Amino acid sequence: MSVRKLASSVLAALALLGGAAMSDAKDPINVVDPFEFDPDFRWFEPVYDLDLADMKPEKRAHTGWFATYDRLNLYAGRPDLFKPDTGENRLDGGWGNRYEIGFMLPGEKHGWMFNWTKLDVFAADTFKQERLNRYIDPTDGFDPVAPPFGFPVRLDEGNNLGYNFRFYNVGETQNVFKYQGYELNKTWRMTPYHYGGILEPLLGLRYMKLRDVNAFNDYQSSVYPPIIDPPLEPPFETLTTQKNITLNDMFGGQFGFRYFKPHDRYVLSTDFRAFFGGNWQSSKFQTVSQYTEYDDVGVDSEVVLMATQASPAIFKKNSEFYFGYDVRAELSYQVTKMLSVRTGMQAIQIGRGVWRGGEGTPGTLDGGKKDQGVFMFGATFGLNFNH
Repeated sequence: MSVRKLASSVLAALALLGGAAMSDAKDPINVVDPFEFDPDFRWFEPVYDLDLADMKPEKRAHTGWFATYDRLNLYAGRPDLFKPDTGENRLDGGWGNRYEIGFMLPGEKHGWMFNWTKLDVFAADTFKQERLNRYIDPTDGFDPVAPPFGFPVRLDEGNNLGYNFRFYNVGETQNVFKYQGYELNKTWRMTPYHYGGILEPLLGLRYMKLRDVNAFNDYQSSVYPPIIDPPLEPPFETLTTQKNITLNDMFGGQFGFRYFKPHDRYVLSTDFRAFFGGNWQSSKFQTVSQYTEYDDVGVDSEVVLMATQASPAIFKKNSEFYFGYDVRAELSYQVTKMLSVRTGMQAIQIGRGVWRGGEGTPGTLDGGKKDQGVFMFGATFGLNFNH
């Protein structure tokens, strides 16, 4: 899809959101006073079963300002690369956070809600490659006149904390990315159903950012591997890293609903959002080589020369149309008057339009498709605060 069509779709979503808000709100430009809801700040006041039994379902719903925090443990699918047996069907675990803040006008039964979700996933196939010099004496080359905590060599050439030998992590990434999502939603509260369930349709904007890393490194030395007889003099080692960093900036609209039903101290809720829009992609490829030379091979050997060489960065860009959904199911338990704890599950799937793996280079680092999907699924647990 062309950039012109993508821009048209985004503008249409903006117009739809603005028109809905203007038609529903009696005074759309009125600024809400944070203390209009008369908060008493008794957040930890005990709540009793009898109080909840006599309370109507609509009184259990969010009114005024509310906020939630959830810790996420989601598993994500691997990228679809241009090479066989990459294990795309596997899911790798990641951790993240979800923050939500909003307000609901008690009399008007409509409001706004902002959501921020982030998730980090890291899975790599690596091993610890022992360095030629197993240990560097921190006092070597230390100048008493200089400030303390000095290093005899550059920081990444120091000793590995917690280990009795120095090493490089050598291998390749399998599934490494950072995901962030931002939402701004207009919400409406419908009349409660006969058995107490409440439906809240929503319409909003969604921005997502996915930073994918595809990297491979290789270690060579004058001693091992390969084994050279006799060893080259002086002893040296080189770590070469090839890295593709791919950025996906996705912006568009979304629509959906939230349904919840209170029962005693519990509230069962489900959220659904369908989103779509344009993804503006960019990829950066670069090779970096780190060369280290020693005066000998052994515990007391010293670093005599260090050098780092980087190739010119190669940039690529592309644009795609994306769509997907975000669904959640949660069960909360009322602890105090304003505080409840909750747990649940969440699934986020971007059906198409995501670039992972970068452009790659022939014969070395394989790239990935520009229109692949991403699936994330797992458990959540957190807190719910409501005035």
